[in-house]
Amino acid sequence: MFLIQRREVAEQLVLCELHERLSQRELADQLRATMDRLTDLAEQHGGVAGPIFTIYRDEEFDPENIAVETCVPIRQEPTGPVAATVRREPAHQEVFVRLTKSQAVPPQVGEAFAAVADYVEQQGLVEVDAAREVYFTDFIAADPDDLVMDVAFVVK
Repeated sequence: MFLIQRREVAEQLVLCELHERLSQRELADQLRATMDRLTDLAEQHGGVAGPIFTIYRDEEFDPENIAVETCVPIRQEPTGPVAATVRREPAHQEVFVRLTKSQAVPPQVGEAFAAVADYVEQQGLVEVDAAREVYFTDFIAADPDDLVMDVAFVVK
């Protein structure tokens, strides 16, 4: 059902914001607001330098208690104080599946995470960082059949 792919991701300088203890029903609105805020902030640092991504920081999924970090790659190192965390996301390899807008919602998005996790296990790969969603287009403006995001696992 899902086409699993691999890619190399270069090191990135990112603006980040971590939210802990979000419920699944709060998640979409909170992510959208955080992405908008960080995207605006990125303009002060040369603009957005790549796809925005979210990292799910929980080891086990609990729909009432989700910890998620939103990251926006930026082009320039900040020279002064910034209203967000700034860090370097190390270069890494990802195993991922690309989803349409209609697949990027429960329960289909959960099935995509499960498919990638199964692939990682079957291939004998090792997860080296938390699972993530990578957004490469305007989700709101997209049509249901448009490709909008990847579910990705960082592996070695």
